[in-house]
Amino acid sequence: MSQALEILNDIATNTLRNAASLPFRDSVVTEWQGLGFQIGGVRLVAHVSEVAELMLVPKITHLPGVKKWVLGMANVRGRLVPIIDMHRFLGISNTCTRLLRRVIVVDSGEMTVGLVVEQSLGMQHFLLENYEQGLPDGLDKMHSHLDGAYRHGGRIFYLAKLKALISDRCFMDVSD
Repeated sequence: MSQALEILNDIATNTLRNAASLPFRDSVVTEWQGLGFQIGGVRLVAHVSEVAELMLVPKITHLPGVKKWVLGMANVRGRLVPIIDMHRFLGISNTCTRLLRRVIVVDSGEMTVGLVVEQSLGMQHFLLENYEQGLPDGLDKMHSHLDGAYRHGGRIFYLAKLKALISDRCFMDVSD
């Protein structure tokens, strides 16, 4: 038994003696991360704190007397959530197939809303230094809820403020 412990101690000692040290990082790079998605062919990104959930388009119960961009209500984990077609809301056409569509669930504390987008582009990571001012063409109705953009790999992602969007008076006016 003691011989086995000696062998293990020798292995541990030799491992520590021969181990390469970790590389030293000269500077800390600050990153911004969010969920990328697409509306009308435009790449957008929302801060991770604004997205409660990302899901496939659920079964939707249609509602009478609401605007065409309100698709209806869906049961999302026991909560009734209004589902909004962002393309209809913005008055633009969809550029992807129905199979790629996803719902971004936004919970502002006061309300929870599901936003149907063309597709999810997954988690995106940007260097803070790659932030720039600018607004996309084609999403004019959403410009007041966009705050600049991040460039990454030759692509530009416009920063969407989803909680501000769902609290907007125009967004709240759903009756037809």
